[in-house]
Amino acid sequence: MADREPVNQAVLVPAGADVVGAQGIRMSERVSAATVGAGRLCGFFATLGPGERTAVHHHEGEETVVLLTAGSCDVFSGAGLASGVHMKVGDVVFIPSGCVHQVLAGPHGFTVFEVRSGATDHTVLVGPP
Repeated sequence: MADREPVNQAVLVPAGADVVGAQGIRMSERVSAATVGAGRLCGFFATLGPGERTAVHHHEGEETVVLLTAGSCDVFSGAGLASGVHMKVGDVVFIPSGCVHQVLAGPHGFTVFEVRSGATDHTVLVGPP
């Protein structure tokens, strides 16, 4: 989809159809250059089913904030994915630009709202799920 022209007013972005992103997570794109003409960020809901995991990846040039809205998950990051944090509903995780990471869904899966500092997706795959 082509990028939209920037807007100068509030824009309602209704629920959209899910797509599967490069890292294997189901995403519902809400705010981006393509949907509302955002210039510096994108935001979307993302889900994984019980026990599913993303591919090992990073977001080139994009800082990421993740808010867990349902379920639970573990986020592994850094060299050899040796660092891990467990997220429960209401937790927020910050992932720096270029930080290699992988997410493992808990026993009931999860839903997050993710915001990145780029208006288009710059996901770089490093390894398989």
